Amino acid sequence: MPPKVSWKLNLAMLWFSQLVILAGFQALIPFIPLFIKNELGVVDQDELAFAVVAFNFFGTMGYAIFNPIWGMLADRFGVKPMLLRGTFLTCIFFPLMAYSKTVAVLVLLRFISASCAGTTAASQTMIVRNTPNEHQGFALGMLTSAIFGGAMLGYVIGGLLIYYFDYTVAFWVCGIFYLLGGISILFTRDGAIQTPTVKKKKHSTGSISMLTPKFSRAVWVLLGAFLLIGLVRNFEVPYIALQVETLTDKNSAALWTGITSAAVCAAAIISGIVSGYLVDRLPVVKILIPVLLISAVGLLLQGWAENLWIFCGARVLLYLAAGGLQPVFQKVLSSVTPQRKRGGAFGFASCFQSLGVMLAAVLSGEVFRHRGTEWVFYAGGVLFILTLPVFIKSVNFAMSPVKFRRPRRQLTEN
Repeated sequence: MPPKVSWKLNLAMLWFSQLVILAGFQALIPFIPLFIKNELGVVDQDELAFAVVAFNFFGTMGYAIFNPIWGMLADRFGVKPMLLRGTFLTCIFFPLMAYSKTVAVLVLLRFISASCAGTTAASQTMIVRNTPNEHQGFALGMLTSAIFGGAMLGYVIGGLLIYYFDYTVAFWVCGIFYLLGGISILFTRDGAIQTPTVKKKKHSTGSISMLTPKFSRAVWVLLGAFLLIGLVRNFEVPYIALQVETLTDKNSAALWTGITSAAVCAAAIISGIVSGYLVDRLPVVKILIPVLLISAVGLLLQGWAENLWIFCGARVLLYLAAGGLQPVFQKVLSSVTPQRKRGGAFGFASCFQSLGVMLAAVLSGEVFRHRGTEWVFYAGGVLFILTLPVFIKSVNFAMSPVKFRRPRRQLTEN
């Protein structure tokens, strides 16, 4: 285990890097449907639905394909090189999207940039590999607060830049923020990577073992839960700006989307910190039940909202609850995975979550195409309710002593 001061320094640097990276990302991504509609001239609802689905689907596909590879490479060569690769390459490709003239070019560049990314999963991996077990819930909660805090900052910056300048400026600001995040990562240390190097030689079975990691059944069950997290947490996200446009007007939609989303992320920061604190002290199921039920209510209210204030209040309610969902499962995943395999486990968790996002893009796109934006939010609320028993059973299975201890002994012998 690295010195205790190391995990605190890493947490500070990673917190800042994720803050600025997510600020850049969210200064752009939430407004893409408006960019496609107003800048690329895609106004037909069926064509717009297809374009939004394609952008989110293929962007997430790039992330899902490459993120497990980056995670396993992080286990072999260190997390820091993967973080530097993700930040510095993405800072190049994101601004290029500003000059897309067709949806196809925009989608292609999104796929490439997403394939290079994966900084959030890599940051989570460095946190769990370099933080003492008794502080991991707090550290992951703090990292979640940076993610949502950066998103909050990005929403405001993006809305203001698009309202007062144009989309091109927002794309370039995104690239600059990724560059700042990479500079911050230069000051981190990945001390835990030194531990497994001797064992790698002893147990190496070639490239096949890299492609088929030997996770316990508990880990695979949790990976399925991460797929559902990607589905329920991202179902309505591509259509927030379009819903705001229906409640306001075309000219101010980007501005109000930014302001509304900033208020939402303020709630998510609180949720991330509080859930990170509670998950170290309370049974996970006692946290999950209110999180999922309150999230469902928040989404249903957003579909029903007749003005921007009700919509904004309902989204704040949603993220006060849902902001705690991911730190809970990250803590459980970390607790059932040996330290030397956490990079691969968190990489696969991001992959499975990305598969859920891809599924959400397709399903919500069909709902939008046939029923309109408000029904996307109704369907998202129903999904939270339907997945409640699945989440509870997956946690109970993973934390069961009978199902957990035997695979873990096998893993520690490897």
